Amino acid sequence: MPFIVGAYAAAPRGLEPGTRFRTYVDDVLALPAVDGLEVPFQGHGSAWNDPAYLHATAVASEHVLTMIPATIMALAGAPAQGLASSDDGGRKQAVEQLRRAFEFVTAVNEGPGGTITAVEVHSAPRRPFTSADAFRASLDEVLSWDWGGTELLIEHSDAHSDDHQPAKGFLPLDEELAVAAQRGIGFSVNWGRSVIETRRVGGAREHLAAVVARGRLGALVFSGVSDADTLDGPAWADLHLPIRDWSDAPVAAEAATSLLTADEVRACVDAASEPRFVGVKVSSPSTAGPAECLNLVAANVAIVADAVQRARSRG
Repeated sequence: MPFIVGAYAAAPRGLEPGTRFRTYVDDVLALPAVDGLEVPFQGHGSAWNDPAYLHATAVASEHVLTMIPATIMALAGAPAQGLASSDDGGRKQAVEQLRRAFEFVTAVNEGPGGTITAVEVHSAPRRPFTSADAFRASLDEVLSWDWGGTELLIEHSDAHSDDHQPAKGFLPLDEELAVAAQRGIGFSVNWGRSVIETRRVGGAREHLAAVVARGRLGALVFSGVSDADTLDGPAWADLHLPIRDWSDAPVAAEAATSLLTADEVRACVDAASEPRFVGVKVSSPSTAGPAECLNLVAANVAIVADAVQRARSRG
C-alpha cells in the first residue's frame, strides 16, 4: 500500500522551479513511510509538470496525478467545462485537458525514475451542467487510450447541496460510485471533502463505508477542514488543513479548529481495508517558512503512517 503525499499543498509560498523546488521534493520523499507524491496537473509552465524531477525520483517511487487543480482553474473561466458536462463543447475541452495529462504521464513513465501509477479524475462541472451520462461518455473515451500500467481513480469532491454553498458541487457519491462500478475503475476518498459535503465528521466514514461496500476503494487521502474561519479562509473551505494538534509550535495554530484528529485518522484507516494508496494532503499556513512546511508534512505523515502500522499489526 504505497503512501503518497500531496506536497504541493504544503509547499512554501513562491516556490519556483530550480534548486529550492528540487530540495523540497527530495526532502518530502526522504521522509519515513513516503513512497511517492500526489502530483498536481496544472499545465505548461508549472514546476510540478516538468517530468525531469520525477525522473530523478527513486525507481520504486509510485506517484499519483490529480486533475483537480487544472479542473478548478478551467472552471473559473469556463463553468460548463468538465468530464461530466452536459455541454458537449465543455466536455470535449475537459477530455482534451486530460489528454495533455495523459501525454505528461507517458513522458514521465517512459523515462527513468519513479512512475505515475494512478490518475485522479473528477465529475466536474457543477449544476446545471453536470451529468452522469456525460461522465460515462468521457471515461469511455479516455479509457480507450493506452495508459500502460496507470489506472484511473474517481476522486469524490463535495456534491451539490440545497442547504449550503458547495466548495465543488460535482456529482453525488452514489452516481459516481455507479459509474466507477460500470466502468471497472477505482475510487478515491478525501476525508476533508466528504466532511465539507456532509457538514459532519462522521460523513467521511459514511462515504468510506459506501465505497468499501462496493469494492471500489483505490485511495484514502487525509485532508482536514474547519467549521470556523481560519487565517487563510472561511469555515468549510477546501483548504486541506492539517491534523489537529500535530504540533504545539506556533505554526500549528492554523489547525487548532481542524475537525481531523489522530483518532479519526485511525478509525478511517481501520475501516478502509487496505486501499491501493493511502496519503496525506495538508496545507501550510501562508506565513510558514520552508523548514516549517517540511516539519508540518513530516508530522502529519507520521500520524497517518502510525495509524496504518497499527492497523497492520492488528490484522
